[in-house]
Amino acid sequence: MVEGVGRYLPLLLLGGLALALLPVWLRPPGAPEAGPGVRLMGVEFTLFPEEEGVEWRFRAEEMVEEGGVFRIRGGISGARYVEGRLDLRLLAPEVVVEAGDNLRAPYARVEILRGCYRLELSAPGRGEVLIRQKEGFLAPWLRLEAPNLRGEALDFRSDFALERMEADSPRFEFPAGGSFGPCTVEGGSA
Repeated sequence: MVEGVGRYLPLLLLGGLALALLPVWLRPPGAPEAGPGVRLMGVEFTLFPEEEGVEWRFRAEEMVEEGGVFRIRGGISGARYVEGRLDLRLLAPEVVVEAGDNLRAPYARVEILRGCYRLELSAPGRGEVLIRQKEGFLAPWLRLEAPNLRGEALDFRSDFALERMEADSPRFEFPAGGSFGPCTVEGGSA
């Protein structure tokens, strides 16, 4: 019996070596290594932050997952709903969804329906905008337009309803007659 095993030992060793190298042989030459995560094209998705009754709905050309952070790019339109009712619209070139569902953008345009507000939050080269789900907007620069208010400010911070605003170097004007004109935000009310 020992003689029989000795005769097949070289074949057993060759077979073991072949099994060990099988994964290397089966991998196609030049096969790419693992990519940066998930990439979706033509996306529509809903974000449900911790705040009760609030959801964000987004539409964009692509969404990429990079190390647990989601980057939404290209033609982004977003909307915030509170208790099923449209609260505000968000347009930005890119939005990053961070931990805690906070949103970061290089700059953004926001339309708040109640109060008929249009906000330009930052601009190219002025710094990023942060939208904190539990707090509201933070932007290095703001331009605001509404039927009863216009102006600019630096280091802008506010809740989503613009009821608690803080800013540095505010330059706002209020119309003498009480209104600059009618509401121009679709579906908005002053």
